[in-house]
Amino acid sequence: MRFALTPEEAAFQEEVRSFALHYIEAGLDTEEEERRSGRHAGPFSPLELQFYKDLGERGWNSMHWPRAYGGQEASAGMSSILSFELEYHRLPQVEWTVSTFAPTILKNGTQENINLWLERIRSGEVVYAMGYSEPDAGTDLASLRTSAVREGDSYVINGEKIWNSGAHHATHEWLAVRTDPSAPKHRGISVIIVPIDVPGVEITPLWTWGGSRTNITRFTNVIVPVENLIGEENMGWSYIVGALDYERADIGARVIGRLRRLLDDLVHYCRGAVRDGRVLISDPAVRRQLAELEAKVEVVTLLTHEVCATVDRGETPTVVGTMQKVMASELRTELTSAAFELMDLEGQLDGNDPLSFMAGEFEHEYRYAPVQRFGGGTNEVMRDIIAQRGLGLPRTAR
Repeated sequence: MRFALTPEEAAFQEEVRSFALHYIEAGLDTEEEERRSGRHAGPFSPLELQFYKDLGERGWNSMHWPRAYGGQEASAGMSSILSFELEYHRLPQVEWTVSTFAPTILKNGTQENINLWLERIRSGEVVYAMGYSEPDAGTDLASLRTSAVREGDSYVINGEKIWNSGAHHATHEWLAVRTDPSAPKHRGISVIIVPIDVPGVEITPLWTWGGSRTNITRFTNVIVPVENLIGEENMGWSYIVGALDYERADIGARVIGRLRRLLDDLVHYCRGAVRDGRVLISDPAVRRQLAELEAKVEVVTLLTHEVCATVDRGETPTVVGTMQKVMASELRTELTSAAFELMDLEGQLDGNDPLSFMAGEFEHEYRYAPVQRFGGGTNEVMRDIIAQRGLGLPRTAR
């Protein structure tokens, strides 16, 4: 395995850092923290819109796409450098639509799908919200009931989605629907693109413990053209699984930047905080705890490299991406819990308290961490995937 950056990668890393510092000086990191903490959940600000426009103009929001569709055919390693630096500097990330759904369209969509959606995604004109989970179909996603009935050249859609994050910002839903109710539950499922602004779509806010907004989205006799079907009818389950593989790998790649920043900030705190008359980091037990966290962050980083290598070989990172997602998401909880122990009561001050460290960074991250453990699939199910697909073990009884 190659551990050092190539000259090209190192130059790109410096370019991204310069880009990040420009937007930090403009105050985008503050706006992003306001949004992540739930203190701001309104429309995108002019600065946020300029950021996404700038990403598009640089080609960074689609750098891994084929050149034929406006991409740069960059390696997964180059894409991970971008994700890491943006996350480390607390800036918005490349939108999920570009990193997760576009590759699925390229792999499974028809030429008509590609012609209709790819350029609009790259330019930022189209942003998808992931419409998968339902009140009675979360972990067992194949039990979904939202229906799409074909009538002539249109589908009529009825149903409800929950944990529909980003629907209040998105232009469209990437919607999992049942198109053949007589088929076994893993079959008869399709993916249809539904504009958010068509009649019959209703979005209701749902606030999490971490302060972030997700949504309940209802579809009542919503009519969309047949051309909005992705790929083949009733083949949607394989597309969903593929998109989730990309999402899990992307979650891990993004989280590693945040993990590194959290650990760096915790070390910085321990170098300055005084307990019982001595600097906190002078305590051997504290140094040992920080060293153990450093080792675990490094393991997740190495898994990120392996995911990138898998993608660059043209393979789907099902197993290693799932391993990375599980470890990265659980390490986020472990790291913030350790910060609470080391910071004592000070660590529990939230961002509204002027005495809080780093605007209540660790308090908020502790509350937000559970989202990472079930986003892209709960870690309990992810362990089954690792066991079955990675180790060849039998399916567990449920």
